[in-house]
Amino acid sequence: MSLLKFNTFHWHLTEDQGWRFECETYPELNTKAAVRPRSDFGAENDPNPYGRVFTKEEMKDIVNYCAERYIDVIPEFDMPGHTSALLSVFPELSCRGEEVEIKTRQGIYKDVLCPAKDKTYEVVEKILDEFCEIFPYKYFHIGGDEAPTDRWEECPECNRVKTACGLKTWPEYQNYYMNTIIEYLDSKGKEAIVWNDAAKGANLDKRAILQYWKELPKNTVEYANSGGKIILSPFSYFYFDYYYEITSLRRVISYKPKFKGMTEAGYKNILGIEAPIWTEYINDKNTMQRYLFPRVIATAQLAWSDKGMSYEHFVDEMEYAEKLIRDKGVVFEDKKEWGYKRISTPHGWIRFSKENFLK
Repeated sequence: MSLLKFNTFHWHLTEDQGWRFECETYPELNTKAAVRPRSDFGAENDPNPYGRVFTKEEMKDIVNYCAERYIDVIPEFDMPGHTSALLSVFPELSCRGEEVEIKTRQGIYKDVLCPAKDKTYEVVEKILDEFCEIFPYKYFHIGGDEAPTDRWEECPECNRVKTACGLKTWPEYQNYYMNTIIEYLDSKGKEAIVWNDAAKGANLDKRAILQYWKELPKNTVEYANSGGKIILSPFSYFYFDYYYEITSLRRVISYKPKFKGMTEAGYKNILGIEAPIWTEYINDKNTMQRYLFPRVIATAQLAWSDKGMSYEHFVDEMEYAEKLIRDKGVVFEDKKEWGYKRISTPHGWIRFSKENFLK
C-alpha cells in the first residue's frame, strides 16, 4: 500500500457472521458473538466452528505499523443492518427481542438494530467509545448498507417514533438512527462515513461522507452537488473479490468518474477512490494477492493521476512497478487473465456463482 501511495486502510470489523473487535465493556462479544457454528460460504462448506477477535494489542500494532508507512486505519462498525453477531448477545436491541443467531452464510437479514430503543444507543455508544480509543484518526465508518425495513414496519415503537419525528419514509427513519450516531461521533472529533445506501433517505446529515459502491448514482450525485463529500468504490470496477473474467484489469483502467447531472462543485467533493476486497471466498494469502495485483496498481494510477491511459500503455508502463513489487514476494495474477475485453464475461459470472453460491 505504501509503495503505491495508498493512504487509508478501511477495516471492516463487524458483520452478521462474526464480531472481530475485542470489547472490554461487553466481553460476550469476544466469545459468543465472535464464533459461528459453521461456514457456508459457497459450494464447499466447513462444518467446524470458526471465530476469533482481534485483540486491542493486535489492533494497536496494526495501527502503529500503518502509521509508520503514512497510512491511516479507518474501522467499520456496520449498523443498523449486518448486526446479527451483535444481536446474538443483545437480542433486546432488535425490534422483536427474540434470539438472533450468528449467520453462517452471506446474505441480507431482516433482524437489525431497533432505532426506537434507548438501550440500542447506550450499547452502541459504549462500543464506539472503545473503538475510538484504538483508532486515532478522524474518519470512522458506520456502515448503513443493506438494512431491511421489514422489522421496523412491524414494530409499534418504530412506527410511533417515525410519526413523532415527522419522517415520511423508512429510509428517512434509518437516517434518524444514522444521524444520531453521526452526531455522537462528531462529539468525539470523528467524521462518519456511510455506504451510499443511506442516501435513499433525503435527510442524511451532510457531515457524513458517502461511500459510493452501489451503482445507483442519482442520490449520490445529489448528495455531492449539495455539498456532501463522497468516496468512489463502484463495485463493478473496484470490488476485487470478483474474478478477472468479471472485473478485468482492462475494465479497471478504463474507469472515469462521470456522473450524469454532477456539477463542477459536486466533482470537487470527491475525496478519492477505494478498492474493497471481501474475503468470504478467499482462504489464503496468495489468492488474495492475485486478486489484488495488478488491479490495485491500476487503482493507484487512477487515484493519483489526472491523465488518461490506455490499457496497453498501462501494461507497458507497469513493467518496472511489477518487478519492484514481485521482488517483495507479492504474487500476481497470471497475465493471460488480465485483459478480458468484455465488461464481464458470462462464463465468469457462471463460474463465480457455481463456486460461491450454488450448493
